[in-house]
Amino acid sequence: MRLLLNSDDLARLSKENEADEGVGDIDLARAYPWPAEGPWTRVTMLRALDGGVAGPDGRSRSISSDIDREVLGEVRRLADAIVVGATTVRQEPYGPLKADPDAADERKALGLSEAPVMVIVSGSLDLPWSEDMFGQSFHTPIVATTEAAPDEAKDEARKHAELLVLPGDDLRAADLVAALHERGLRRLVCEGGPGLLTAFAADDVIDEVDLTVAPVMPTTVIESSPGDLEAVPGFSLAGLLLHDSFLFARYTRDREHDLAASDGDAS
Repeated sequence: MRLLLNSDDLARLSKENEADEGVGDIDLARAYPWPAEGPWTRVTMLRALDGGVAGPDGRSRSISSDIDREVLGEVRRLADAIVVGATTVRQEPYGPLKADPDAADERKALGLSEAPVMVIVSGSLDLPWSEDMFGQSFHTPIVATTEAAPDEAKDEARKHAELLVLPGDDLRAADLVAALHERGLRRLVCEGGPGLLTAFAADDVIDEVDLTVAPVMPTTVIESSPGDLEAVPGFSLAGLLLHDSFLFARYTRDREHDLAASDGDAS
């Protein structure tokens, strides 16, 4: 174990942060790089000190910060698709995904479309179809569901979105990721909620975790269990930023840190 920061270090950094309204001289593009080639799946997580995901209003924004939203913007900036669960869409103020003029040249050079595609995952297809996200996004959103979804709900979904029907009664994250790759959507950012993040982790399709730790509690804690796993996927710390007592950690997949299921249970 190594001591990275002591109380004196944190006090000094805190004074430096007070002088900066934004991220200062930190290059977020370098802090959150995409690989040069190949598919890559990021997940973003905002957690309070007690593991909570939302404030008293039930929304994550109330435990977030301006810098946290800057980081999220960078994580999204060069993505092919933003993947989010239906509950999160119903609870959070998701607006339309539009092209970012500041990212246009870089996206074009990388062979990306003008804007990311919104992908909503829903078993019931009970979604707020009147939201601007469906009618005003640059790309028609994709709604992913399973064969078990009601036929009437599928018909309604096709009026507002591109419907992606995956096999089986329960949606598997691995099937979703494979289907998106087949559509040329290879740079994915999954923004939750907790159940969807757990599904991605259980199917071992996560390459990177971008975690923000908010210095607040108590908050709304949502528990989600992956069920039986042969092993718990492990990750290595790849970057760490600090601003106003918010921690921004970047982890990448590292199989050397996998835990056997029995070890995970013991802990």
